[in-house]
Amino acid sequence: PMYHNGLYHFFYQYNPDGVTWGNGNLSWGHSVSVDLVNWFALDAALQPSRSFDANGCWSGSATILPDGSPVMLYTGIDARGDQVQNVAFPKNASDPLLVEWVKPEYNPVIPVPADIKRDDFRDPSTAWLGADGLWRIAVAARVHDVGGATLIYRSKDFLRWERNADPLYLAHAAGMVECPDLFPVSEPGVEVGLPASGAGARHVLKMSVMDTVQDYYVVGRYDDTADTFVPEDDDDCRSWRRLDYGHVYASKSFFDPSKNRRVLWGWANESDSVSDDLVRGWSGVQVRSRRRAHTVHQ
Repeated sequence: PMYHNGLYHFFYQYNPDGVTWGNGNLSWGHSVSVDLVNWFALDAALQPSRSFDANGCWSGSATILPDGSPVMLYTGIDARGDQVQNVAFPKNASDPLLVEWVKPEYNPVIPVPADIKRDDFRDPSTAWLGADGLWRIAVAARVHDVGGATLIYRSKDFLRWERNADPLYLAHAAGMVECPDLFPVSEPGVEVGLPASGAGARHVLKMSVMDTVQDYYVVGRYDDTADTFVPEDDDDCRSWRRLDYGHVYASKSFFDPSKNRRVLWGWANESDSVSDDLVRGWSGVQVRSRRRAHTVHQ
């Protein structure tokens, strides 16, 4: 999800050839809205078309650059079956609907690391700028002999990315985690921008845990020099607060500058059978929630 030039855009996992997940043809559906209630569906924004996403265009995130143009980072499953991180740009940034996207030939920008299994490396987050002027993103992974990890990568140009020595957070007992999300909150009376450190600055870390198929979040301290996060609650993310006690999973948030609020979208995978999905003609729904301003209430 993102807000750009007066329109809300929502990109979502979409199989153009069927009701359920396809074999290698997973794409990015694309809808736009002026009010987050009424939506107009556009053609798919990203579809498998290159060796670096030959087996599907999976989850990712939108980032608005300082010049106002958006850039996408997404996980592609390449021709070898590796999960790799790719970048995409709008073909015409002045198009208000952003209907066409370009995937540069230099993809993938982040190949799967040697210490991570080929299918345990995915879901790049929205990027943020550090005090050193470098962009950061968080990527979910399961590191050999360590456990579920949220890794930090830095870049100055969205082309060359370098992994931080330490992970943002380690979920030793939880196994593989997905869809990491890091955003700032503030103490009463203290304004905080995008992820930052300093007096009064606190952050929310959200992650999706595959073992439980639940989304969890916690308030903590983010060190933007070391790029590490220390939760204020239990270190086991499965004991953190839940976003929802139903089927909501793989959520993704974005900041809405038009109303000074953070909006979170979640995927509800329901509990129907595949045969029910086929009869109905669709599978899964999207739900959203929001909170105004950036204030933590304990």
